[in-house]
Parts: sequence; C-alpha cells; structure tokens
Amino acid sequence: MGALAIKNVTKRFGDTHILKGIDIHIDAGQFLILVGPSGCGKSTLMNIIAGLEAPTSGEVQIGERVVNDVAPKDRDIAMVFQSYALYPTMNVRQNIAFGMETRGVPRKEQEETITRVSKMLQIDHLLDRKPGQLSGGQRQRVAMGRALARNPTLFLFDEPLSNLDAKLRVEMRTEIKQLHHRLKTTIVYVTHDQIEAMTLGDRIAVMKDGVIQQFGSPEEIYERPANLFVAGFIGSPSMNFIDCHLAEQGGDVGISLQSEGGVRFVPLLDGRRFADRLGQKVILGVRPEQIEVAEEGEPALECKVHLTEPTGPDTMIFTQINGKEVIARVHPRAAGRPGDSMRLKLDVRKVVLFDPQTEARLN
Repeated sequence: MGALAIKNVTKRFGDTHILKGIDIHIDAGQFLILVGPSGCGKSTLMNIIAGLEAPTSGEVQIGERVVNDVAPKDRDIAMVFQSYALYPTMNVRQNIAFGMETRGVPRKEQEETITRVSKMLQIDHLLDRKPGQLSGGQRQRVAMGRALARNPTLFLFDEPLSNLDAKLRVEMRTEIKQLHHRLKTTIVYVTHDQIEAMTLGDRIAVMKDGVIQQFGSPEEIYERPANLFVAGFIGSPSMNFIDCHLAEQGGDVGISLQSEGGVRFVPLLDGRRFADRLGQKVILGVRPEQIEVAEEGEPALECKVHLTEPTGPDTMIFTQINGKEVIARVHPRAAGRPGDSMRLKLDVRKVVLFDPQTEARLN
C-alpha cells in the first residue's frame, strides 16, 4: 500500500537548517500538497522522499517499509519534474518506454502499457513525434505518461505546471485531478501556487522556513488558519488583517471598528469566550467574501470606495477600516464607484482573531 509517513525529519547543509522536524502521515491513495514560498524547504523534503537527498535525522516510510537506506530506484516511486526532463532525441513512444526498457520489461507488455497510458493522457496520436515538436502541455503529458508507465506505489510531482501558461495550467490541473480519481494512487505534489494547493489536495502541508505551519484539509486551512502566515498565504485575494481591541457592550463581547461613518461596535459570534481578553489588542482576520453589502436597516460600516477591480463574476472593492486598507468581494451590481459610500457588514460567523504577539489564531 502507498501510505506515506514522514517522522521528525530534519535536514542540514552545513550550518544551514533547512528542515526542522517534519511530521506528516497520509493514507494510501491520498493527494498531499506541499505548499509554501520559495526557500521554505518543500523541494528538499520531496528529494528526501525520493531518495535524492538523505535526511540528517528522522525517518521516511513508504507503505510498511522504512526507506532511509533504500536507493531511489528501489523505492517504487515515479517523479514528474517542472522541466519535463524528456530525452530530446527520442520520440514520445521511446520516452514513455525508456524506464521499462531499462528494467527489462517484455516488449509486448511495453506496447500494451504505452497504448494504455497514451490513450489515458490523449497523446496516442503523438507517439512518433519528438519533444521539440510538442507544445508545453503535450510535453508535460509525456512526462506524466513516463511516470504512469511504472505503475508505482507513490507519485512525486515537483512543480509540474510552473512552465505552462495560465489557461494550460487550469486544464492540466483538471487532468491531474481526474487522473488521481481514476488511479487512486498516492501523490505528493510540490507547488508554491496556493490555488493549485486548494483545488488538487486531499491534505495540505503549508510550509515556512523548514517548518510545517499547518497540516489539514483544504477546508480546514482556508476556514481555520493556524496563524497569520497561513491565513495570508492561502486565499486570493488574501485575508484582510485589521488591528482592533476587544470590547464589551450591552453584555456582548466584540470589536470596535472605525470607518467613514464613525466607530461601530460589532459583536462577535459567541464572543463571551474572549471575555478574559477584554481591552486587549487582537488582529481581526476577514476574507474579502466575508465583507458583504448590508441590507437597508441593518447595522453597517459606512465605507468610502477608493478603488474597484471588476473580475467578471465579482468586483473587488478597496476601502478602509480602522485606517487599514481592506478588500471586499461583492456582486458587480452591488459595487459602487470610486468616491461612493457603501454600507458594509462582516460575516461574524466566519471571521477569525489572531494574537498579535504569537500570531496564532485564537480558538
């Protein structure tokens, strides 16, 4: 089975500490995303799983087997790289078959595998072409076909869509997800693109400076980010952060927010759980879609529109709350124009609070 367990893995290069105690476990057939900014250690972790790097300490287990001392070729894995890594002098058929040739797979089995894989990836009409005659998307399919031909326990994808244009990235994301649904094989996928992380993964590990900041489902990470870094990294546009203080009014605990219309007290859902922090500074986290246009008669923040960005189905409104620029995502018909005043409200069921010292979410 293709379960993967990474147990307290560290990695040092001289005095540089790249990975600082990584712990991850995913079940067989799950799709794990390693996401984070450049230099956070995600590719190093991928190389350790593949056997291209050895951990300084810790353990990597694939299925029932600890593979720390197992050579890459014996780990039953297949990798798809950002650079495709195709042999330019070989045609598509030969590129897909190359790994099978080196393992001594019988010719008939090779042909059956090439036929199955090329049809699955819709490249069966390209088998006689060389990489130089293919588009970027076609070359990436060939790289995936070569990996699929192995029928491995574990697939490793290292930023496979980074070299593609925006439209093709969307198409290839869909194909990779459909491929996973069909094959049910365990996949570890490295990316710095949070949209890829949210759309592809069953489980996401958000990394920063060699540490996993949060590990969970896409929904958990989006709705209940563990800290300010995760909240700001996941989401497009990213979460708004507003400095404010916890206050009490009429028996309710909430926050006071300053806008063009003055100061308004906004009670928090189940705000009494923060009663021991009354008067303390907190950071309010609210996503653009959680700032809504208020109905007539509803309590609201009077906000002046500074800028609008139409995106088609939504319009982004730039305004200020507590002296901080914030973005609201609203329906185009509800959007004002720069200079207009709008009545906005927060969806207090979904906002989150963070501790300004530790940057951790307040539960």
